[in-house]
Amino acid sequence: MIIRCLSILVSFLALPPGAGTAAIVTAEEVVRTVEERLAPQNFRATYRFTNTRLDKTTTVYEVAFSTRDSDHSHGAFSKPEREKGREILRLSDALWTFLPGVGRVVRIADRDSFAGGDFSNADVLRVDWLSKYKPSMLKELPSQWIIELTATSNEAPYARMRLWVDRKTTQPVQQQFFDSQGTLLKTCLYGSI
Repeated sequence: MIIRCLSILVSFLALPPGAGTAAIVTAEEVVRTVEERLAPQNFRATYRFTNTRLDKTTTVYEVAFSTRDSDHSHGAFSKPEREKGREILRLSDALWTFLPGVGRVVRIADRDSFAGGDFSNADVLRVDWLSKYKPSMLKELPSQWIIELTATSNEAPYARMRLWVDRKTTQPVQQQFFDSQGTLLKTCLYGSI
């Protein structure tokens, strides 16, 4: 099954567009810059995720995040209505969610579905690809880098990822996620900031 995900990150910018892009030459440097842009230290942001399935049904998730670093973050849902009031907390490798409908806190895993959608918790709550993947430059196009990330840990949520990055702004453009058989699981298109 191929799942298309549209992710629009709003209301934050870690670095000014083009900052430090002239010196970037390796896949690891590009990925590190993208990680810093998507999950900077000590930030607050509102993320909007639009999950579009093959049958054309869509669900919009809106989550306000406060993050100290990749090991410490808190998110509060405002959309969709069924998730309103739900909260997520990451403390190192422990991940917890508060379910307002039942008034309980439940431990969850990185591989689990993010609020019942097609994103995994790791897709949203922990942008630390270099700790679990080995990057390699697949292709250098005039306007984009295409980077292959291969899992180096059994804890990695995917066997392989492919990442397109705009060379001018070092913003991610698109990302594909593959299982161990090489099957494309989903595609994430990054929108405007």
